Amino acid sequence: MNSFSPLTSQPKNQDNGEVLINVIVRQGSNGKTIAFVPGLPELQVEASNRTTALSQLQQRLETHLAGAEIVALPVKLPSLMQKNPWLEMAGIFKDDPQFEKMLEAIENYRNQLDETIENDSSS
Repeated sequence: MNSFSPLTSQPKNQDNGEVLINVIVRQGSNGKTIAFVPGLPELQVEASNRTTALSQLQQRLETHLAGAEIVALPVKLPSLMQKNPWLEMAGIFKDDPQFEKMLEAIENYRNQLDETIENDSSS
């Protein structure tokens, strides 16, 4: 999940350098509010209420990102369907003049093996 997304609907006087950051806010077992940025565990705050937690987290984020640049990188994802590596080899010998001879040799060898097995089992 991407925690950073560009701010799309901005008032005209708002700085274009702002981004919306996804934050998780939940109640701790001690009754305090915990707020943190997914993927950035060092940016977590605990406060007595939601407003204070979000304000403190915003300050920590702005300090953390001071002088930094947020860049969106395109990443190629692996195919959802795994390719069968054997299919890449399919048909590579279709124009090889020796291919038919090789298939005949394989068939002859298999027939010889079958005969040997039959002879061994009948004795």
